[in-house]
Amino acid sequence: MADKERILALLKQEVAPAMGCTEPAAVALAASYAAKLLSGKVTQAELWVSPNVLKNGMRVGIPGTELIGLEIAAALGICVANPEKNLEVLAELEAATIIEANLMLADAVIKTYKKDTQDKIWIEVRLSDGVKTSLAILRWRHNWLHHLEMDGKVYAHNELDSPDVPKLISPDEFTVADYYAYCVDADESDLNSFDMGLEMNRSIAEYGLSNASGISVGKMLMQQMESGLLGNDIHHYAMALTAAATDARMSGCSMPVISNSGSGNQGLSVTLPIIAIAEKQGYSKAEVLRALALGHLVSVHIKNKVGVLSSLCGCLSASSGAASGIVMLLGGKYKQIEYAIKNMIGNTAGMVCDGAKEGCSLKVATNTSAAVQAALLAVSDICVSSSDGIITDDLDETIANLAEFVAHGMDNADSTILNIMIKNNNRGCNV
Repeated sequence: MADKERILALLKQEVAPAMGCTEPAAVALAASYAAKLLSGKVTQAELWVSPNVLKNGMRVGIPGTELIGLEIAAALGICVANPEKNLEVLAELEAATIIEANLMLADAVIKTYKKDTQDKIWIEVRLSDGVKTSLAILRWRHNWLHHLEMDGKVYAHNELDSPDVPKLISPDEFTVADYYAYCVDADESDLNSFDMGLEMNRSIAEYGLSNASGISVGKMLMQQMESGLLGNDIHHYAMALTAAATDARMSGCSMPVISNSGSGNQGLSVTLPIIAIAEKQGYSKAEVLRALALGHLVSVHIKNKVGVLSSLCGCLSASSGAASGIVMLLGGKYKQIEYAIKNMIGNTAGMVCDGAKEGCSLKVATNTSAAVQAALLAVSDICVSSSDGIITDDLDETIANLAEFVAHGMDNADSTILNIMIKNNNRGCNV
């Protein structure tokens, strides 16, 4: 069996709290790093971001501000200047901080530019207080500090393979079968030692059900269930719970979520379908923890193959994880988990990511529906045919086919979508 400790470490590495949409949070974090080096008031700020970060941050609500976009995120990060808060840097914002950040926007202090880079995640913040200048770069991961300097003096420079930085655990070390074996035998105390979404993600789902958030997909589904227009079953309950949480998060709700692979929406999409089925069917906490762990690990595994911030909606990998966890809850075995993942890929492989926004809750609801369907089919030993499209008999090969489709078959999708979004939103960034 694969190293249990390393799988647990991978789980903790990729499952973590985040406040607000991850791209704006990461921009705020980079701005905080740069601002902390300066003692004077920031008078000029340049934000350079990769196309994927720009796409995913352009239309999303920022917690506590009723504003959208990367400029307000950068302004808030500058005002907070507390990078120790990591991706929760936008949590518990004070009114004075929001006012100060809004004044920076009004004075046009911050300019946003598209970085010409192949990196999916590149966030570069250049600040000046009129006397000194500072530079912070996050790269590869949303919270990976790649470079930090002030007036040419380097305070930090971290490469992924630097000998003096902690080594990231790669999902390439493991297979889905390894994850399943781990989750079957994992110590409950290990799985209970951190929140995998059972508390935090369930809380924001309740907020979305109780309040008008975003486009209220989840709240509407729940109301239709209560009225009898939709059945009050595990399928619709999972859709309502997961979409409601996404509604809240995308509209700027000031509540943190448990993320997966650096994405809050993926964290919600992995966990809440599993939690919904567990609530409806009365599974124990121990059973839910094992299912959540499997869901997270499967999502991390597929996302690693497909790539972070790809042109494919991240809810596919996340909902494949959810389907795997649901199968485990329902008593399914490893072969049926393979079936569930193949069913998901065969069903939703073409869903594109056109940026983070309130409408993401629609895609989340659709993928959640597909996850429940995929799991129910799988536990009945029904799987999409190996002769269908990119599906093969081998699960690893199927996932590799999905990754190839995204890398080569959709290689122009990101730039095309981003250009349309910039035109539609009349953004002032250089393209």
